[in-house]
Amino acid sequence: MTKRTLAVLAMGAAAGALPAAQGATLSYSAAEAMATTNWTDVLSFSKFDTSLGTLTSIRFDLTGVVQGIGNAESLDASPTSVTLSLGSLLGLTRPDHSTLVLANPVFSQNFDLMAYDGVIDFGGTSGATTGSVSASGANLFVSSDAGDLALFSAPGGGTIDLGLSASGNSYGSGSGNLITQFRTGAAGSAQVTYTFSPLATVAEPGSLALICGGLGLVGAARRRRKG
Repeated sequence: MTKRTLAVLAMGAAAGALPAAQGATLSYSAAEAMATTNWTDVLSFSKFDTSLGTLTSIRFDLTGVVQGIGNAESLDASPTSVTLSLGSLLGLTRPDHSTLVLANPVFSQNFDLMAYDGVIDFGGTSGATTGSVSASGANLFVSSDAGDLALFSAPGGGTIDLGLSASGNSYGSGSGNLITQFRTGAAGSAQVTYTFSPLATVAEPGSLALICGGLGLVGAARRRRKG
């Protein structure tokens, strides 16, 4: 074994004992099933365990789904175009009820209606219905605020409760004399992702021995060469 090979072995052992320079991530998810709007619930997430390293940022992902039916009846004496929009506004909040991120899934459909046919039944030539429909929407927020980093971390981890709410946000437009009717439900899911710098890894006794042994072999090879 040459002196250069021994040196490479020693350097490789030393490098193996150094901490990783790149960041790491941990993600936790929770969800609320479909329920008639309006509703409010609480989702529990694991806090970041400070023994793992230094928390640098938190990403909050919120996905919402709206589902329901929209109906319309035009009372106008002439043909008109009507838009029915079924939506729900979902919000993820901190324990103090301040907003972290919002999502607004919306389904929209246009209808060309004739003059009022004399019957309010959301059908015929002057009525319309979307039938059962659904739509999804998502949004995210990344925080590196010192207050959030402290709020979402603790020695040993633990849990934190975040509020999740969904309110109906539906409307009809297009006719001067329009009757609308909506029935909606919403579901939501959230993910909290922690990005952190891992703590430096201390070299184990076996690694230290390998480093010292490798350096010793390099020195011995040099002495033999001089002799």
